[in-house]
Amino acid sequence: MTGIAAPVGHLTWPERIDELAAADPEIIALRTTALGGETLTWGALARRSIRAAAHLNERDIRPGDVVCVELPNGSAHVLCTLGAWRLGATVLPLRPDLPAPERQRLIALACAAVVIVDREPRADQEISAARLLGDDEGPAAALPPVVANPAWLIASGGSTGAPKLIASSASTVVPAGARSVGAALFHENGGARQSVSPVNLVCSPLYHTQGFAMLHHTLVDGYRNVLVSRFDAEVVLDLIESERVMMAAFVPTMLIRLLRSPSIRDRDLSSLSRVIQGAGACPEWVVREWIDLVGPERFIMGYGSSEGVCSAQIRGDEWLRHPGSGGRPTGTEVLVVGEDGTPVPAGEVGELYFRPVQGTREVRYVGAAAPRSLPGGYLSIGDLGRVDEDGYLYIADRRTDMVKTGGANVYVSEVEAALLRHPDVEDAVVIGLRDPEWGRRVHAIVQPRPEAERDGLTDALRAHCRGHLAHYKVPRTFELVDDVGRAESGKINRRTLAELREDTPTAPASPRPGLASNC
Repeated sequence: MTGIAAPVGHLTWPERIDELAAADPEIIALRTTALGGETLTWGALARRSIRAAAHLNERDIRPGDVVCVELPNGSAHVLCTLGAWRLGATVLPLRPDLPAPERQRLIALACAAVVIVDREPRADQEISAARLLGDDEGPAAALPPVVANPAWLIASGGSTGAPKLIASSASTVVPAGARSVGAALFHENGGARQSVSPVNLVCSPLYHTQGFAMLHHTLVDGYRNVLVSRFDAEVVLDLIESERVMMAAFVPTMLIRLLRSPSIRDRDLSSLSRVIQGAGACPEWVVREWIDLVGPERFIMGYGSSEGVCSAQIRGDEWLRHPGSGGRPTGTEVLVVGEDGTPVPAGEVGELYFRPVQGTREVRYVGAAAPRSLPGGYLSIGDLGRVDEDGYLYIADRRTDMVKTGGANVYVSEVEAALLRHPDVEDAVVIGLRDPEWGRRVHAIVQPRPEAERDGLTDALRAHCRGHLAHYKVPRTFELVDDVGRAESGKINRRTLAELREDTPTAPASPRPGLASNC
């Protein structure tokens, strides 16, 4: 087996797990809510991931190969991922319930060497997680450490509806100076050694960047992780209290559902020092309620993407001085351009282009064209926004989600935020539909709360929107549904929703050469 070793003075992520296991193998590293609750110590995490690596090695997995992990949130997902990384393989976490055609397209795009499944294999390419993790053959010998670069791929339908894979900008290298948390995992108390490892709560599915990246980065930092198999507001609040959770990241829909829990104001949230909002635009009223609930210093909003072209964060107290901002980008220059491709003045909305302050950043797609670019190394991932005079970034919408109606631009996230303020609305998605008079009309797909009275609700929502939005932004048509179809990650494909209502499906784009064009 050949591959690249970590630079001198650095470790790979699996080596870091082994280091933590050697320090104290009986300290708990991972708890999950799957199967009634699973617990793994650092020792078990190291030992069992070595066993998974040994079985994958028998399948001739080599550095640079793609290993699909098609498993639900649980310990097996983490163990199989670490096992693949021990061989220098790139991991593609796949949603376990994908429709068969989409699943096959993604596996083919990835040129996957193996697919790890939570059932009996149905193809030569597949192997069951139970087979990889079996302990009946005794301890396996550790393999020489090797770096996986990229560490993972993330599957995305994107705004076009055609599946693509996004290569992470991360490799499995731990910088030499980035191991401070683990070094302070233990303290002496009356002669007894006790764990003081901080606790991170993972609520997002592991096929989504937020859940996958947060879990593995915090494991490497020595956090004990609590992994939720499926989001439920009351279960999450129970875990925050019982596990004394220090850090948790949520998508906006999760934050809204937690706020609507009748018990949230009576819960003990004092252990939370970082509540992180990411993975999409969050309504301002939701941010303000969370700031009021946990305190402005403990609520943090972030802007980023799977492509890794830009990163920004802002704490609640700073956000109150710059409402709606995602913070100042770090290490990145931002260029905002109009439809003609020329820069717009500070404060005006346009398409956002990013470039690193130092060096270059390559964005690698599999199955899709390269991202839009401008001279000078600027790249766009399709977001619209503005930058104010002080350098604070504000995200308006995805370029492809904006609805142009009667010549005016409507940002769907703003309309959705207004709808979600209504007490009878559980969820809402706004799309643009063809209209003979307006070109496109604003159409609202609304999921009422279970106890809501649906008779007259459409008129009530229209009146509610008129009180919060300019007249041209108020949806012209409404549709009440039992479920808007949002994924556990909080994502929704507006293009598909529009096509279903217009009955004009667009054929998916043909795969284009990308990271792995030759299987």
